[in-house]
Amino acid sequence: MTNFQYYFHQLPCFNCKKTTVNTDLGWLTAEMKDEVLAQLAAIIERGEVEADLSVHVTCSKEEARDYLLLNYYGYSEEELASQVEAEDEQEVADEIAELLAEGNDKAVFEHEIALQSCNDCGIEQE
Repeated sequence: MTNFQYYFHQLPCFNCKKTTVNTDLGWLTAEMKDEVLAQLAAIIERGEVEADLSVHVTCSKEEARDYLLLNYYGYSEEELASQVEAEDEQEVADEIAELLAEGNDKAVFEHEIALQSCNDCGIEQE
């Protein structure tokens, strides 16, 4: 397995947009995390803070399998080694082959980040 880690980062509250809160970035390599944070910083700088932010993650062919299984199929690190269902393995292989068939040596995926709400916003509960 490549060097994936589960990352969190302090990002603005989606409601007040001022207070920062610990936000789930998902399973990424250190390089992917840097790429995601750079895109998030640009979005925030433009004032485009919404509840869900979309960025792009670039993966090598080797990283793409693990990225998809960890982030989209919900597998754990331990399960990647020997417990991936054959159907999931085939779907991931097909998706990667399709992306790389266009002459790309890297796969680019849309990666969603769900911003959190801070405790100070006073969101009314019904």
